[in-house]
Amino acid sequence: MKPLFVTLLLGLSLFSTHLQASAVKGKNFYAQNLKQTCGFNGEIMGKKHTVSEWKTFYDNNQLYLAIKVLCPNASLITAEKDLTNLYHFLSSFASDSGNVPSCN
Repeated sequence: MKPLFVTLLLGLSLFSTHLQASAVKGKNFYAQNLKQTCGFNGEIMGKKHTVSEWKTFYDNNQLYLAIKVLCPNASLITAEKDLTNLYHFLSSFASDSGNVPSCN
């Protein structure tokens, strides 16, 4: 029983680390490719929707459309890895996430 618990705990910690890394990559992508075009930072962009709304966009392969609506001058984002990273970043600052950026 104990080895199973340890394995499960280790697996969950690795998964959360991956999500954090993905959110950091999403933050970098946003800063490099969207921030200037959109005219606001990623925290403001994330707060435009709730966590469940960002998840719905992502799950239905419509995240790029949701971003395009909020930022019409942005170029189309089609790379799956970029969309995944952006999803994790934007949902981490969703209006109901409770997260606050560590610095501005």
